[in-house]
Amino acid sequence: METVLKESMAAQQRFEIAEASQIAYARRSIGELARGLAFNETTAGELAIVVTECGTNLLKHAQRGELLMRPLVDTGAGASQRYGIEVLCIDNGPGIHDLHRCFEDGYTTAGSPGTGMGAIERLSDELDIWSAPGRGTVLRVVFWNAPGAANAPAAQLTYGVVNLPLQTETVSGDAWACHANQGEFTVLVADGLGHGPLANVAAIEAAKALAANGDQPLDRIMEVANVALRPTRGAAVGIARMPALASMAGMPVSFAGIGNISASVWTESSHRHLVSHSGIVGHAARRAQLFDVPYPPDALVVLHSDGLASRWDLARYPGLAMRHPALVAAVLYRDFSRGSDDVTVFVARVNGGAA
Repeated sequence: METVLKESMAAQQRFEIAEASQIAYARRSIGELARGLAFNETTAGELAIVVTECGTNLLKHAQRGELLMRPLVDTGAGASQRYGIEVLCIDNGPGIHDLHRCFEDGYTTAGSPGTGMGAIERLSDELDIWSAPGRGTVLRVVFWNAPGAANAPAAQLTYGVVNLPLQTETVSGDAWACHANQGEFTVLVADGLGHGPLANVAAIEAAKALAANGDQPLDRIMEVANVALRPTRGAAVGIARMPALASMAGMPVSFAGIGNISASVWTESSHRHLVSHSGIVGHAARRAQLFDVPYPPDALVVLHSDGLASRWDLARYPGLAMRHPALVAAVLYRDFSRGSDDVTVFVARVNGGAA
């Protein structure tokens, strides 16, 4: 199962694209990461081409946008550990009117040769896209430094995340971590008080509590976090546990939260919010109370910090909920980020349903 590198648990790297020189900077930065993750020259070169095409499309079709990058590690069964890079390309432009044709070489709406999207599709190991007229476009590409295991089954649970600092800060005061074991998947999102380095320390300590105690009951993980955060300024913490396999019929989503971490289970017909109690983990935290809600087939589990406004509705974005969860997280970040705080959006789904 794909997870996040410990070194990247704090935040992604964000590249604003509003002029051509910023594309070159993003390409160089992502290239440095690729070399650090032992990508060969061919794959690193293909990644550079895709980053260039993504940035060029942002300028050409939307005038501006952003690229978000994070490293990945794949520890899937039957494969030696391999590393990857995920790039999210986000814009709020006019959208794509014909998604199928946009990948055909020669198709263009901007007077260009029309080979960019086709090249992105051919070169990327993984690709997903969502767009709608008037709603902009979000694109996800992934490159791996080695092939996956032959005949490895597709992951039943997929997730995506956006985790970024306040733009005036160099580190995020939010952090997240996840743990999978015996058919269960647990995710923690933490928001250190304030922002900047001291908030980052608190949030990372909370994430470590899950990393070291992922098999424990949620209230026990919260107790460990409460002790670990006492020397820090404290944090809001939310922890959710959900099925990781479609065969685990009837398992609910469980949640324990203290502070302003929002959690919900979303389907096309319902949006169930999970209750988080007031308090500060590490200083003024009551004993965590667990809440369970049913997990309907193909539902999305969404956790986010208060850097994201809470009045979002995925029904406004036709078809988005069935795309990769990273695209859902990217759209929520794009349209509902407050812009005045660190922001984390974590989205997960069991493909095929769990009930």
